Amino acid sequence: MFFFNPYTRELINLPKCEFFFQAIAFSSAPTTGTCAVIALKPITKYIIRISICYSGAIEWITQDFSCSIGFDLYMHSDLVYANDHFYCFSSGGVLVDFDLASRTMSHQAWNEHICPYIHNENDEWFNLPKRIYLAEQKGELFLMYTCSSEIPMVYKLVSSDWVEMSSTTLDSVTIFASMYSSETSSGGPTRLGVVGMWNSVYFPKYGLHGKGCVSYSFDKGRYYQHKLLLKPTKIWQNQKELCPLRSLWIEPPLKDILDLMKR
Repeated sequence: MFFFNPYTRELINLPKCEFFFQAIAFSSAPTTGTCAVIALKPITKYIIRISICYSGAIEWITQDFSCSIGFDLYMHSDLVYANDHFYCFSSGGVLVDFDLASRTMSHQAWNEHICPYIHNENDEWFNLPKRIYLAEQKGELFLMYTCSSEIPMVYKLVSSDWVEMSSTTLDSVTIFASMYSSETSSGGPTRLGVVGMWNSVYFPKYGLHGKGCVSYSFDKGRYYQHKLLLKPTKIWQNQKELCPLRSLWIEPPLKDILDLMKR
């Protein structure tokens, strides 16, 4: 296991992790000296294994934690770092909160936020691929459900409750979805450069052989397939992967990108 900077080609090795994991994240750049890497694996519905490794360490620290209200073993979000805590959300409406400083884990459940695409008596979505994403923007958590070409459902954690977001409440936040690590951007043209990119969700690719990313605009209320800008049709449901597992978003340096890549 290692960190790799694709622009500077810098490589920083980590010790081998002896345990299989389903989600992994880190707290800061590995060059800071305070970087913590967290790997998460639900062992059973009520036991979650967490492994920790710090920059310069020679081994991982592993501990099992109990989750009395139950955690979905397979349908859960990526792992997100915010405000010295790591978070992961499961389809059963359970948010796991790992405090890095005290190395303790807590959890909270919201029955009203059980994924509707999964826990629904209607078989309409039964055979369609479903995903759960978690992201942060300036310390605030955003939760998103997707199901094939259905409208993405986005929520923001406000005062211990998940509030559904719309084009007016997203406040120019754009989500770049990935099963490994979803990124966000805000602030309009200074970050994104294009007005039409605000209040949107971007997916790396649609379909196993799709070319170019796909986005959903909350302002326009529709999907776009760049660069073709196709209108959504039923045939999209046969191209099931909005977010293939091997896809990952990377935020490039603000300056001298081409110069770094030439090196």
